[in-house]
Amino acid sequence: MATSSEKKEMIESQSKESNEESSLPLLLPDDVVLEVLSRLPPKPFFRFKCVSKTWLALSSHAFRRNKFLQPTFLGFFWVTETPYELGFTDISGGAGGRGVGGAVVDGTLRALPPHDGCCIVDCCNGLLLVRCIYCGPQIFLCNYAYNPATRKHTAIQWSPLLKTKWYEVVLHSVFSLAFDPRNGLQFHVVCFRHSHETEGGCTNVFSTFSSHSGRWQLEGTLECALKIAEYSNGTFFHGRVHRVTQGHEIVSVDPINNSCLVTKFDFPGLSDNIGFSEIGQSHGLLHFMFGNKSRKVSIWVSENGDLQKWIFKHQLSLDEMHFGDVYGSFRHIKLHPEKDALLVHLGNGHILSIELSTGKSNEICVLPSTRCPTVWLFMPFFLI
Repeated sequence: MATSSEKKEMIESQSKESNEESSLPLLLPDDVVLEVLSRLPPKPFFRFKCVSKTWLALSSHAFRRNKFLQPTFLGFFWVTETPYELGFTDISGGAGGRGVGGAVVDGTLRALPPHDGCCIVDCCNGLLLVRCIYCGPQIFLCNYAYNPATRKHTAIQWSPLLKTKWYEVVLHSVFSLAFDPRNGLQFHVVCFRHSHETEGGCTNVFSTFSSHSGRWQLEGTLECALKIAEYSNGTFFHGRVHRVTQGHEIVSVDPINNSCLVTKFDFPGLSDNIGFSEIGQSHGLLHFMFGNKSRKVSIWVSENGDLQKWIFKHQLSLDEMHFGDVYGSFRHIKLHPEKDALLVHLGNGHILSIELSTGKSNEICVLPSTRCPTVWLFMPFFLI
C-alpha cells in the first residue's frame, strides 16, 4: 500500500504529465502550426486559433492559405427601380453558390422576417446590410445584417440619434457594413449622416454600431464639407471603413474606436472634370480610382494601406468602348476582387470585365432587368 509521500509523488507526476501534454501545441514550430491551421475547416479553425497567442498571430496568414475559408467572387446582387425587383446573378456556373450541406444563396432574401419591402444598403465579405420597411398604422424601418448563404440574420436597432422621421433617415444617412471573418464573427455598422440639426447649417456626422455590444456609440463629427458620394460603395480594409465624398476626399472610420480620418489628395488629373471617384480593394491591396469626362480612368494603389502613399498603376481610355451615357456608366465601375480588372455595369444591364493591363473587355453576364441603379459584388461566407 502506497504511503502518503508516494501518493503525493504520483499526483505531482500526473499533474506534470498533464501540463506537458497541454503545452504541446505551444511547442510546435510556427511553420507546422501554420500548416495545421491552413488545413482546418471553418469551425475547427476558429476554435483552434484561440489555443495560444502564437496560434492567434499565425491565423491571419493561415486564413489566406486555407481553401475552406477563402471567399470567392460568386456574382452580383442587384435591385431594380421600376418595377421594383431584387435578385442575385451567379456568374460561377452555379457550383459556387452552394455551401455547407448544399445550401444555396438566398438571392431574393426570402428568409428575412416578413416585411412590406426591402433594399440592400451595403455588402461586405459575405454579409448584406438590408433595410426593411414595415407599413401599418405607422411606417417604420429595420436594418438587418443578413447572410444569404446561411440564411441567418441579426436585427440592428436604430441609434437614438436617428429616431427621426423615417424618410429623413433614408434621405440623410449612408450606411457601411464592416465584417472581417479573419478577426472573429462580429460585425460593425457605420452610419454617415448629413445633419440639419446644428445651428448655422449642416454638419456631417457619423456613429458606429457593434454586434458585440448591440449598441451604437456616440456620434462624432466628420471633418469634411461634403456628403458621401451617392453611388460610392467604398470598402472595409485593415479594420477601417473607407468611403469617398462628393469632393473626392477619403473618409476612413475605425468602427471599434469610433474614430475618423479625412484625407484630401491632389492626384494628377483629379480636378479635371471628374465624373466619379471610388476606393476599393483587389488582391488585398487598397485602390483609389477616378474617371473624368474625357473617358479616362486612373487607378492608384496603396501597397501597405497607407492613405498618404499611393503608386500610380493604370490609366484606361474608354473612348473605343460603347458605354452609352458616360457619367451614368462611371458611377457603376467597380474593382474585381480577385483579378486585375474593372467590372463595369452598363445602363442596359450588361456587365463588362476590362483588363487593367491591356484594356480589353468582355461581357461576363446580363442582368435580368435593364434598370438596376447599382449592383453589389458578392463573396459568400458559409459559417455564420
